[in-house]
Amino acid sequence: MKKQLQPLYDYNRWANDLFAEVLDKGEYKHKKIDLFFSHIAAAQMTWLSRITEVDKKVPGVFELMPHEETCELLNYSNQRYIELIDECQDFDQLVHYTTTTGEPFSNRLADLLTHVANHGTHHRGQIALLLREEGIAPPASDYIFYLRA
Repeated sequence: MKKQLQPLYDYNRWANDLFAEVLDKGEYKHKKIDLFFSHIAAAQMTWLSRITEVDKKVPGVFELMPHEETCELLNYSNQRYIELIDECQDFDQLVHYTTTTGEPFSNRLADLLTHVANHGTHHRGQIALLLREEGIAPPASDYIFYLRA
């Protein structure tokens, strides 16, 4: 499992960094772009806090944050996930957590880690679409581009 998750999270960090660079320029107008990027960071932090302790504030999952704060949380959580995967001995362990609506659930750690990376990919795709609609070329962030880089 470690051999599958390590490159997935290296890719997740790489793709988040690509989008951060494009968004740093601030050439876009659509406010949902900032909301989706903030959501990626907030969701990564939310799941990280469900899996392990964090020493940063966990924002609300749909809290709009300044770009710099979003990037800081992405960098922090990306690094923590990479460390977690590197140190993990049991990806089949159950993680017990409560959803944002208060429902209790349990899932395997491997499944939660896969979910977080896929979640980011989904929302980066939404950001890419919104950038294209404004005539801004989004970064080429498909997994194969990461492998080629």
